[in-house]
Amino acid sequence: MLNVANANRNEMYKIKSMNFANNQILHRLYALGFTEGSLIKIKQKSLFNGPCTLDKDGQQICIRNCDACQIVLEHVHG
Repeated sequence: MLNVANANRNEMYKIKSMNFANNQILHRLYALGFTEGSLIKIKQKSLFNGPCTLDKDGQQICIRNCDACQIVLEHVHG
């Protein structure tokens, strides 16, 4: 299963689903515009399972690696 933690950098992906046990994280991501169907790009991935930087329409956020594993992606060709 493709998720943010194992996706390649600088490629476009569509968020397929977000499976968080903590609804506060889900609510915060929704408030920032990161919803199912959104197109995102992984800008940076830190070493040793550190945080990932995501870009959506020029807005960048960092999330923990354990949270990045909960965001399922679909590769966008083109």
